[in-house]
Amino acid sequence: MFGSKKKQNELYRAKISTLIGENSTVDGTVKFTGGLHVVGTINGGAISEEEDSVLIVSENALVTGKVQVKHLIVNGQIDGEIYVDGKVELFDKARIKGDIHYKILELPVGAQVDGKLIRIDE
Repeated sequence: MFGSKKKQNELYRAKISTLIGENSTVDGTVKFTGGLHVVGTINGGAISEEEDSVLIVSENALVTGKVQVKHLIVNGQIDGEIYVDGKVELFDKARIKGDIHYKILELPVGAQVDGKLIRIDE
């Protein structure tokens, strides 16, 4: 029911290979491999089609546009459609404006979602 221990730990083994810093803004879609940690702003979305991809959006970060990744961790803001083929972890300060397409969703008290939650069948 809960999956294998290997799959549960796969998210935490991802290496962060790219950082968009606090005072940085990227205009356009960011295509990445591995892990991307956003502390600043992306205007255009973020896409990775790799099995081990993870996008982390920190508390004061903003991503506008389509997000498509294997794993997503959010404590900041995303304005756009979200497609996650693995696990979505929202934290209490997460703010989402757009639909979330997900396989596994963790939604705590305090997180805000202004859109539909659409489960992807396996």
